[in-house]
Amino acid sequence: MQSNIHPLRRVLKPGYLPALLALLLGACAVEKPLVKPPEPLVMRPPPPDLVIHVPVETPEEIQEAIDRMADVPGDRMLPALSGKIEQIDCRSGVEDLHARMALEAHGGQIASFAYYSKRRPRTCSMDMRRDDPAIKWRLTSEGATRVQTPQGLFLIRSSSDAYEFEFLEIERQKFCGMDGYINGKMTILRKASNPQCSVAGLLDRDGEEMADARDPAPELRVQGLRR
Repeated sequence: MQSNIHPLRRVLKPGYLPALLALLLGACAVEKPLVKPPEPLVMRPPPPDLVIHVPVETPEEIQEAIDRMADVPGDRMLPALSGKIEQIDCRSGVEDLHARMALEAHGGQIASFAYYSKRRPRTCSMDMRRDDPAIKWRLTSEGATRVQTPQGLFLIRSSSDAYEFEFLEIERQKFCGMDGYINGKMTILRKASNPQCSVAGLLDRDGEEMADARDPAPELRVQGLRR
């Protein structure tokens, strides 16, 4: 007669089988060690010679840009243009160093002006019109005309015999394509047979005088044209 007893039970003593099963089950229950995750990538800073530092505008610079178009206490709207039309085109200086102004006035009140200057090899060009919505024209309490632009302002003083244009902190970058500011005056005589004009400071470079010894016209005063 064939026996159905498992061969292991023939050799194992009673009580060994439960112990063996417990050992095998315990081995299966041991957790496998976790795989260590890769360390995150760390971006190294670029070399110092490749770093570009962008200057941050100071509060004063931001305020200055805002204030250029701000209303000035005491200023009033300009009266409507009326009166005799006057057109003057005047140049002051020599070929490689000069300033030129063309203007139109109605009854002594400036309606538009165009300024051009040359100091070889640099040139500046600007055109200001009273009907330009981006420009503010106002009458000051002293009777001058204040022309405000985002790039600076002009004061125009009119008299019976002259127009005086004062440039106040006009940004060169906008009109000349270079750094710095334009400050100075241009005066145009009205009653001369041929209008004369002169400039002060407008053609100066930063830290330099306007004219030097080799300028053939150091005073920069020449005849202009009246239309």
